[in-house]
Amino acid sequence: MNFYNDDKKSSEDGHSRRTNYGRRRTVGEKSSHRDFKHSAQRRPFAERRKRAEEQESQNQAAESLNRSPEESEQSTASELLCGRNPVSEALAAGTAINKAWILKATAESGRDRRLLDLEKKLREAGVPVLTVDRRTLDKMAGEARHQGIIAQIAAREYANSGELIDAWMAAGKDPFILILDGLQDGRNLGAALRIAECCGVDLVVLPERRSVSLDAYVARAAAGALEYVPVAREVNLSRFVMELKKKGFWIFGTAAEAENDFKACDYRGKTALIIGSEGEGIAEKLRTHCDLLLRIPMWGQLNSLNASVACGIVCFEAARQRHEAPPVES
Repeated sequence: MNFYNDDKKSSEDGHSRRTNYGRRRTVGEKSSHRDFKHSAQRRPFAERRKRAEEQESQNQAAESLNRSPEESEQSTASELLCGRNPVSEALAAGTAINKAWILKATAESGRDRRLLDLEKKLREAGVPVLTVDRRTLDKMAGEARHQGIIAQIAAREYANSGELIDAWMAAGKDPFILILDGLQDGRNLGAALRIAECCGVDLVVLPERRSVSLDAYVARAAAGALEYVPVAREVNLSRFVMELKKKGFWIFGTAAEAENDFKACDYRGKTALIIGSEGEGIAEKLRTHCDLLLRIPMWGQLNSLNASVACGIVCFEAARQRHEAPPVES
């Protein structure tokens, strides 16, 4: 059999071309699977692996977005942190990060230096980092701003308030406790947590039911404070406050109609400060347990402040007193 003679003849007719395997095929004939396989082998291995990893990350992100309600309830063992500050603070505090999604660099945008540094630190810490497009990050973040990065961490464990308080008192410490009664807005709660960390608050206490949970939205508003301030939940805040009073705590609460100026109070020693919800303030039953109700003077037409603003004003005054050197007796 003389294949080459046949090839030569068809070549003279101008209707054939040489394939990868020595024989000629006519114009219009479909190339074989082996032709494509042979060309694919010429593609750089690193490029093919990168594309495979990107496709895998897109699939994993899509899978997390398409969970059923039942599967979402089962996935409460983890939560998402959105934004550079929350992820950076979680990494610095040693929080276990299961996985991170980071914005894929494009020819138009590229990546800024801070995002590159954060990706490097995550990889050095052994965190799997997946690169995805902006649309995927937008879907994962929902209403939160992701700033090009989202991290998955284990669900936050609430602190045991009783154990912490007993340990502090045994060590001779006078704790400063912030009680947030029924805050429903995630930004307010996040801002209050940030204030608490800056003012040296030892413990933040929330009601178990009438409060927003510590989700990714709150974590972003807190700007990393959740990594440093223990947060506890109590089923009955009134009972919890009564227990504090038995242990020698002074209980202060804020109220627009109160007569005591917040600056005239002594916050040194064992102190608990109660901040009420945005609309209703401190619950009536809880108000009856306060040793003093505090007023923040206002000179405008309005007589109320945002809950986190009121929290900041009183907390910084308390921090000033607690950290200021006591006057020297003559």
